[in-house]
Formats: sequence, structure tokens, C-alpha cells
Amino acid sequence: MIGALFTAFFFGVTPVVAGRAVALIGFVRTNVIRLSFAVVALGTWAIAFGPGLQGQWQLFVVAGSIGFGIGGLSLLASLSRLGAPLASLIEETIAAAVAVVLAVFWVPKANLTTLQLELCGVILVGVAIGLFPYIRAAKISALPRKSVALGVGLALLAAVAQGISVAATKRGQVLMTQAAKAHNGNMPDTITVSFERLIGGILVALVVYLVARFVWRRTWGFTAADGTCKPVLGSDGGKLTTRPLFWGGLNSLFGPILGVTCLVWALQTLNNPGEVQAIQAVAPLIAVPFAFWLQGHKPPRLWYVGAVVAIAGLALLYLNS
Repeated sequence: MIGALFTAFFFGVTPVVAGRAVALIGFVRTNVIRLSFAVVALGTWAIAFGPGLQGQWQLFVVAGSIGFGIGGLSLLASLSRLGAPLASLIEETIAAAVAVVLAVFWVPKANLTTLQLELCGVILVGVAIGLFPYIRAAKISALPRKSVALGVGLALLAAVAQGISVAATKRGQVLMTQAAKAHNGNMPDTITVSFERLIGGILVALVVYLVARFVWRRTWGFTAADGTCKPVLGSDGGKLTTRPLFWGGLNSLFGPILGVTCLVWALQTLNNPGEVQAIQAVAPLIAVPFAFWLQGHKPPRLWYVGAVVAIAGLALLYLNS
């Protein structure tokens, strides 16, 4: 469970720094930058110190292409339409349900008890309570219906992709563990598995970038919050905090590098991927204090109520796991 909590922490920081990067250079280039940094970092470890491509690496690549490639890009695209709180709430809660259902078919002996399912539900309710003031403040009803509908659709796509990716990763780990025990082979290596997932993600990200840039020839996904298309290597006023690579690098560090590595660790130690996803779902609540630190947004009272409910659910889940 410790790995899942670390995942939630790092994924809580990620949307805050990702939002700064997207506001500077758009979500398409932000996605490529964050995955590129992570591929280099984790790939260096996997090749120099780890076993390299191993076991079920094809399945991990596919899982990464679905989770990182489709899911990550869809979530980034939904942020500008729904806002981070609502987009994250849809993505995290639906992903947990998808992972629980798929675990029934893909992961032997991974079914949760009724109490564990209820406690996962308590965690998600806490997240919903804590994020409700932000969703209400976003005034979704005042936005164009088509934009909101597209944002919801993208968040749902991200959720399904994340749920499938998490369950598929757990499936690959189970198969590798079974093979290792039967043939005295290598057990799944956490960092190497993370790298293999990243391969799939970066391939999808590059394809999307190339198609959008040279086939569609559209600026959608490449523009800053002010509508201009800024260079990746540029900055406003020469400040570090206005450099896209600075925020893209932080996004990569807290998301694909540390966050996903902890996610793979959590999947290795917990039986059900849905349980991991439910614990990870507290990430949007964790993002609130970091947003307050960086942007000065003071948490509303309901955030504290939601945090208490989610923490209570986490504590009881830990005691009953």
C-alpha cells in the first residue's frame, strides 16, 4: 500500500506542474516532453543496470501506449475544457471501476472483499467531496455545451485507458512471476517495467505530434493559454519559471518517472489493480495544497472534509488488506 500512497503523492503534484507547461506550449508538446525525459532517465537505468527488455515486455509496451499515449493525452486535452478537478475526478473514479472489473478476468485470485470494495468507495466519495467546491466554482454550465461534452468524453476516454493500462500491467506482472517460479527466471523489475510502458507511451505521443503538426497543420494542442504558439526553448523575461522545459521536466519527474515507477511497485505488492487505482485517486486532493503553494488558491472547507473522509477510508483499507 505504501507504493500506492507514494503514487498518489507524486500524481498529486503532476497536474499542478503539467498545467503550467500546458499553459505555455499546449498539451501535445507537453506530452512529448514529459515522456521523452522519462524514457531517457528510466531507459538508461533499465539498459545499464537492469535486465533490459524482458518477459512480458510486449504487453507492458501495449499497456503504456494505452495508458500514457491515449489516456495521458486525453486527460491533458480535457483540462482546458473541464478544469483539473472535474477532469481528474472523472478519470480517477471511472479508472478504478474499470480496473476492478478487468481484474476479475485478467488477475487470478485478485477479487476484493465486499468490505474492501466499500472502503474503496469511501475513498472515492472523499475525493468527490473535496473536489466539489472546485467543480462548482468552474461554472461548467456557463461554458459551451460542445466544449463540455468533448471534455467529458476525453476524461472518460482517459479513465478507460488508465483502467485498462493498470490492469494489463498487473496481468503482465502476474505472468512474469508465474514464469519465474516455474522456470527460475527473472522476477519483474519495477524500473524496467516502467521503462517498457514508457516506450508505448512515447510512440503514441510522437505519432500524434507528427500527425497534428505536419498532416493536420493545426495549432490546436500547440498553443499557449493566450493563443500564441511559443517556442519550447524560449522564456518570457528569461526567468526559469517561464521556461516550458522547466515545467515539462518537473512534470516528467513527478509523473512518468517517480509516479509511474511507484505505480508499478504498488501493482507488484497489491493483488487487485482496482485497489491501487482507488488509493491513487486521492491524488487530486493532494494537488490542492501544491496549487495553494504555487498559485495562492486557498483550500475551501469542504476540501478538509473530503480529505478526512478519504484518509479514514485509506486507514481502514490498510487495516483490512
